[in-house]
Amino acid sequence: MQADLFKKTAILMEQHPLQSKLYKDILTANGFDVSIARSAVDGLMQIKSGKHDLVVINTEIAEEAFLEKLINKIHEDQSIKPMPIVGLSIYNSECKKNISKIIDAFLTKPLSVDKFMESVFSCIENKNNGCQSIGN
Repeated sequence: MQADLFKKTAILMEQHPLQSKLYKDILTANGFDVSIARSAVDGLMQIKSGKHDLVVINTEIAEEAFLEKLINKIHEDQSIKPMPIVGLSIYNSECKKNISKIIDAFLTKPLSVDKFMESVFSCIENKNNGCQSIGN
């Protein structure tokens, strides 16, 4: 029961059912309660609930310009508690320059479970100082 007091929560914004199951299972195995959003709009609604410690987002979930606006809204909205955002993409950070600059970590698929979780924990531990983008 006491361990639940320290459990971290994450929102996973991923439209592909198999990938969302994979990332949810990885995060759950590492002590996270995970909720899934299948669209950017659904993700923003869940983020506004204020109960998450982390956002993991597939950067292909929406058009890049819309996604930039969404991420900036998450950062700027005073009603949303500050939380790190980890982006996942099949494209490298050079192809997703605008997105990779405004999130806390950018990971290129396919990625190793170890690097994914290393990046997640780094972002949570350093949420005030930022964290590094880590490739696969």
